[in-house]
Amino acid sequence: MVVEDVARDFVAITYRVVWCSVATVGPTGRPRSRVLHPYWEMTGGHVRGWAVTRPTPLKLAHLAHCPYVSCSYWDPSHDTAVAECVASWETDPSERERVWELFRAATPPLGYDFAAPFPDGPNGGTTAVLQLDPWLLRVHTAADLAAARPPRIWQPPA
Repeated sequence: MVVEDVARDFVAITYRVVWCSVATVGPTGRPRSRVLHPYWEMTGGHVRGWAVTRPTPLKLAHLAHCPYVSCSYWDPSHDTAVAECVASWETDPSERERVWELFRAATPPLGYDFAAPFPDGPNGGTTAVLQLDPWLLRVHTAADLAAARPPRIWQPPA
């Protein structure tokens, strides 16, 4: 197995499932989960995720306290994909516009036009772009389960 195959399979599952549970940990040490719709790019063997979201006080406080997030995908066939990531707020206006267009140009259900929920656009005050840089990807499919194979893991080179 080639480690890039894990990253490729991870991205394929995320494109099919689309929505994931994202967990953060706040200053009290308690986790909080929410549902987000990340877009994962794979370039040169590197995977990076993006989420267009609202910079709520809770998200801001949690990520300021601890920038690590867990993104978990599951579908009814029991294929799972998990990304353990370092999250950061993207502030570059041109990169925010590029991410906005990635979503807009993608085929639904992955593709999404954020104009209705975020009418002030990619650089408006109610819009935030979250960058997700995985330090671990884990893929475990129904076929893996049936064959009693362990999850497949990918970590970027150190």
